[in-house]
Amino acid sequence: MEQEKTGSKKAFILDSLKYASGGFGFSFANIMVISYLTFFCTDIFGISSVTVAGLMLITRFIDAVTDPVMGILADKTRSHWGRYRPWMIFGAPVLGLTVFLMFSSPSLSSAQKVVFIYATYIFYSLAMTAVSIPFFALVPVYTDNPAKRNVMISWKGLCVQFGRMFITTFSLPLIAALGGGKRGWAIYAALLGVGITITFWIVAWGAKPYDKPITADTKHEKLNLIGEMQLATKNKPFLMLLIAYSTDTLSNAVVGATNIYFFKYVLDRMNLVPATSFALTITGVVVNLIMPVVCKVLGKKKAFWYSSFLAMLPLLLLMIHPYSTPTALIVLMGAYGFISALSSSVAWAILPDCIDYAEWKFGQSSNGFISSVFTFMTKMGTAIGGFIASFLLGVVGFIANQPQTSFVIGTIVFLRFGVPALGHLASLISMHFYDLSEDKMFEIRAELKKKRIAN
Repeated sequence: MEQEKTGSKKAFILDSLKYASGGFGFSFANIMVISYLTFFCTDIFGISSVTVAGLMLITRFIDAVTDPVMGILADKTRSHWGRYRPWMIFGAPVLGLTVFLMFSSPSLSSAQKVVFIYATYIFYSLAMTAVSIPFFALVPVYTDNPAKRNVMISWKGLCVQFGRMFITTFSLPLIAALGGGKRGWAIYAALLGVGITITFWIVAWGAKPYDKPITADTKHEKLNLIGEMQLATKNKPFLMLLIAYSTDTLSNAVVGATNIYFFKYVLDRMNLVPATSFALTITGVVVNLIMPVVCKVLGKKKAFWYSSFLAMLPLLLLMIHPYSTPTALIVLMGAYGFISALSSSVAWAILPDCIDYAEWKFGQSSNGFISSVFTFMTKMGTAIGGFIASFLLGVVGFIANQPQTSFVIGTIVFLRFGVPALGHLASLISMHFYDLSEDKMFEIRAELKKKRIAN
C-alpha cells in the first residue's frame, strides 16, 4: 500500500521536509549533551568527571526499561492525534525544558549539584525517549517505497548534520556573545529548548495526513514487553545492525566527549574548535545528499561496511601524529566526518528493512518497538562512550583547568582517535553477518504488499 497516495506528490515532499526538520531538534538536544555536557559539568558547574561518568551509565539502566516500553506504548497508542504524533506534540516542550535545566547551573552546594544534575539528566533522558522513538518510527508510516524511505532518511540526516554543525561550530561563540560563564550557557540552552519544541511540532504537523486518528472502536491490545523482546532477539538482521550501529555510536560519543579536551589540553588551540567542527559536519551534510545514490549503486550493506572500514584510516593517522598542522587536522577530521556520517545515515536506511523483515517473518508490525530498541542501543553506545571518556580521564588524574601530565595527554589522544577506530572495527565484524540483500528485500516487500491487499 502506497500510503503517500493520500496526497499529491508535492504534498508528500513538503510533509517529508517537515518530518526531516525534526533532525534539527534531535541534534539541538542530543549533540549539545554529547559534545558539551561533560565539559560543562567539570569546567563550569564544578562536578568531577567520574561523577558525570556514573550519571550517564546509571541513566542507561533506566533507559533499558523505558525505551522498549515507550516503543510498545507508541505502537499501541489510540488517540485523536494518531499513534505517534501526540508524543511529539506534548513531549517536545518537556524535552526543551530539560535541556535548559541541565545547563542552567543554579547556585547549589557540591552535594546539591550532584543531585540536581542527576535529576535533570534523568528527566532529559525520559523526555528524549518519549519524543525521539515516535519520531524515528514514523518513516514506515509515510511510505513502504524503499527509494522514498531512503530520501526521507537522507533529508532527516541532512537536518541532523546541519543541527550538529550549528551546535559544534557556533555554540561556544554564541555562549560567549551571550555573556559567557554560567549565564551564557543558561541563556543559550533556553534558546535551544525553544528550537527543540518548535521543530518537533513541525514534525507532528507534517505527519498529520499519514499518522491518522485512531477510532474509538479500534481494538486495544495489551502491552507484551516479553513477547516483543523475544521476537526482536529472533530478528537476526536487526541484531547485526543493532550491534554495528551501537559500536559506531559509541565511537562518535567518545569523539564528542573528548573533542574539546583534545583542543584545550593537547593542542592548546581552542580557536580551532569551530573550524574543525565545521569541516567535520559539512562533509556529513554532503553525505546525506548522496546517501540514496550510494545505497542504490553499492547496496546498503556494502555502503555501511566500506564506510566503517574507511573511517578508521584518518583516525589512525591522527592517533599516530596528533600534532598535525591546522590544515592537515581539518582535512583529516573532515574526511572522518564524511565517511562516518555515511555509515550512520545508511544504518537508518537499513532499519525499515529490518522492520519489514519482522512483519514478514513473524506477522507482526512493531515500528515503535524496533525503533525503540535501536534508539536505546544508540543511547547506550552514547552513554558508554561518555562513560569511557569521563571515567578514564578521572582515573589517569585529569584535573580541569590545569596543565596535564604526558600520560593524561596520551590518554586524551587515544580516546579521541584510538577508541573510535576500535568501534568501527567491531561494526565491520557485525555487519559481515547481516544477510538481507536487496533482492531478498524486494521479495519480502512484494509478499507484504499482497498480504496487505488481501487484508
